[in-house]
Amino acid sequence: MVLPLQGCFPAGNTGSTVKQCPGPTMSAPILLLTRPTESSTAFHASLAPEIAARAQVIVSPLLRIVGTGAPVDLAGIRGVILTSAQAVRFAPDGGDRPAYCVGEATAAAARARGWDVRQVSATAEELLAELPRIEGLVIHLGGRHLRMDIAGALRDWGMDAVSVPLYDQELCPLSDEAQAALSGGSPVVAPLFSLRTASHLVAQAAELGHTHAVAISPAVSEVLPAGSFASVQTVPSPSAGEMRRAVEKLLSGSRLS
Repeated sequence: MVLPLQGCFPAGNTGSTVKQCPGPTMSAPILLLTRPTESSTAFHASLAPEIAARAQVIVSPLLRIVGTGAPVDLAGIRGVILTSAQAVRFAPDGGDRPAYCVGEATAAAARARGWDVRQVSATAEELLAELPRIEGLVIHLGGRHLRMDIAGALRDWGMDAVSVPLYDQELCPLSDEAQAALSGGSPVVAPLFSLRTASHLVAQAAELGHTHAVAISPAVSEVLPAGSFASVQTVPSPSAGEMRRAVEKLLSGSRLS
């Protein structure tokens, strides 16, 4: 899926006639977005228009988010840990129950669904370090594929905790457009927001020598083989804002190759 330049939309997607912007030149960099389509489109829209307009944008989701249908019983729950906005999407409404969140985006989604957000931490590790002792049952609502067993860590500390996987992340192949872009001569900027996405990109891509990876955390950058990428950088803190700033800096640079 190739998106038009920022600020330009094909009439078929908008229901109205909007002037189509001209395509980028052959030397234009490519911005490869591999999150689910909705998240990729939102990230592209967050970029400064004058910078986003310099790149051709290809959306090739490497993960598809699907609900597990797992039931969630909040009766008697004294605290809920939410580690992603996707978890909030599949969770019940909060009903002013206390929630402890990883990431500002998760916290914003939780507030919109009626959760009483008591804590926002940048990472799961920081959340555990900052979490007050909660007397009573704590439930972690997240995905099926977890980098850290949060409920297990809480149990090790003597707390009563369980985990319910509310969604799965099914792997998807790189599109033909994405493979062609990675194998071509134009520089590719690839923001990588998760460990699983990064690992799958490495496994799927036929060529990464022209790709500049932006990793959201050291754990993500560690799965990117040394020497396979044109460059790899890790943002200072794991947030969408830091990822946006890093991508904008790359796209606005004159030495991108």
